[in-house]
Amino acid sequence: MQEQASLLLVTHVHVRQGPRGLQIDDQTAAGIEQWCRHFDHVTFYGILTQGSSSSAWVDTDGGLMGRRATIRALPNGYGAAAMARAYAGVRRELCDAIAAHRHLCFTLGLVIGDWPFVAALEAIRQKRRYSAWIDRVEAPILRQLAHGWRRRAMVEAIVPIGQLGVRHALRHSTVALLQGGDTFAAYARFAPEPHCTYDIHTQAHEQIAPAKVEAKQARARSGAPLEIVYLGRAAAMKGPFDWVDTLARLHGQGVPFRATWIGDGPDLPAIRQRVDALGLGALIDLPGFENRRDVLLGRLRDADLLLFCHKTPESARCLIEALVCGCPIVGYDSAYPRDLIARQGGGLFAAQNDVSALSGLVARLHHDRAALAELIGQAAASGTLYNEDIVYAHRAQLMKRA
Repeated sequence: MQEQASLLLVTHVHVRQGPRGLQIDDQTAAGIEQWCRHFDHVTFYGILTQGSSSSAWVDTDGGLMGRRATIRALPNGYGAAAMARAYAGVRRELCDAIAAHRHLCFTLGLVIGDWPFVAALEAIRQKRRYSAWIDRVEAPILRQLAHGWRRRAMVEAIVPIGQLGVRHALRHSTVALLQGGDTFAAYARFAPEPHCTYDIHTQAHEQIAPAKVEAKQARARSGAPLEIVYLGRAAAMKGPFDWVDTLARLHGQGVPFRATWIGDGPDLPAIRQRVDALGLGALIDLPGFENRRDVLLGRLRDADLLLFCHKTPESARCLIEALVCGCPIVGYDSAYPRDLIARQGGGLFAAQNDVSALSGLVARLHHDRAALAELIGQAAASGTLYNEDIVYAHRAQLMKRA
């Protein structure tokens, strides 16, 4: 029997077993709390993980989430063998869950091992309406991560199957929630009702204050060394070596700066070696993982710009957080960052993989401090558009159509 306004979310978010039950990362927890404000009950399925993670894990038995949400874990099915072993049991569980909920939403990614896709197939079989949620364009990310000819060959074999599956699920969806401009550009044409949405966890009180904007602009005009920052995983898809090489070019041009990459990841040791080899250890700080939100937002408020070199079409949350903090976004061009600043400005973009052009943009901002100050004001104006409460309310209304 379906509850009056119940929501079933089937995702590929990691969950883990904690001392008091299942745990999830803090940002997913914030999202579930938001859904609980718009639905009578939320059932959230994630993927059980056993490994270590740099995520900030939180319990799920407290607050509004503890009262109005149920968190469940599905087995890790990535890989044909793992999916085959678990498929029948997962399909039965999802069949019952779909029948028991009024509103359905599935976060699509791959096909092999992707339980949200299996949920979509079951919803189609039951002739149910559902919303399809896609965070990013998977194919270029898989290609970026594939090393060695065997791995690349496997990816090239899987990608067409995955794309066909995702398109099938989109065609049968009622509403498609496509995160950011890159994802919307890739998938909108396959969905009957596509919407460009954003995954935001910034709140109104976190917007940079006008007085702080003016202080940032005054500092920019003073000619002080540029304060450059990036927040994110130290992984290939984030372009960390392009980031370091861009800074090396700036140093070679005599542009004064201090730069910080905050985040952990598999490439962090190699990035540190690269920085040391270039003799930039006094200018580039690589502190690793940081999960204190006030510290992260504080670094963005203090920075003159966020420099990013994303290698794949993704909807990185740090770009929105930067704008909310009055921090211009300067990096590689794609539909996502372009869309973020389309109304108010606050960013500059160079062609993908063009380190020379990117360093040129930053150098011009150093030499034209009035332009940098103006960009800071534009970034703060763009940031006022991105508020968690407003964005989740809009998405909830879309999801209630399914």
